[in-house]
Amino acid sequence: MTHCHVFFVSGVSGTGKSTLSQHLAQRFDMPFEEGDRYHSEANVEKMSSGIPLQDADRWEWLITLNMIAKQHIHAGRNVVISCSALRSAYRDVLTKDIAPHCHFIYLHASQSVLSARLKQREHFFNGDAMLESQFAALELPSKDNAFIIDVTQTFECVSQQAEDFIRPLISN
Repeated sequence: MTHCHVFFVSGVSGTGKSTLSQHLAQRFDMPFEEGDRYHSEANVEKMSSGIPLQDADRWEWLITLNMIAKQHIHAGRNVVISCSALRSAYRDVLTKDIAPHCHFIYLHASQSVLSARLKQREHFFNGDAMLESQFAALELPSKDNAFIIDVTQTFECVSQQAEDFIRPLISN
């Protein structure tokens, strides 16, 4: 395996995972995988109905994202993947057999800030109950295991910090 990198942009709903992931993929000319796109129809239906996902709902999805990450590594490509990665056990599944290639960029803000953001979204299928359940399940990564960014800053500040984190990793 060549030394490629998988950048998981993670955090609860409303942190801007997809927006930042798309920006980073474009900025560094690497593919972007929208993690939510790989949820099963049953999971999408639950979330659309405001029903929080349980661990049993997530395992297949996490395994799929791990397989996608492996495909990019084996193809010799860096990749950005957006994924909530709420718990340590989820991050373990995402990085199974490829941990040295994986980096987490964890986006963080308070529940009240994110709730206000989500209310402004037109096509958001979660809701306050979903956000609440994500915060309840959240196991914050340590600074040793993730690059943590406070997303209450401007997007320019957030994206610059993420770029500054990625740049030295991919230039080696």
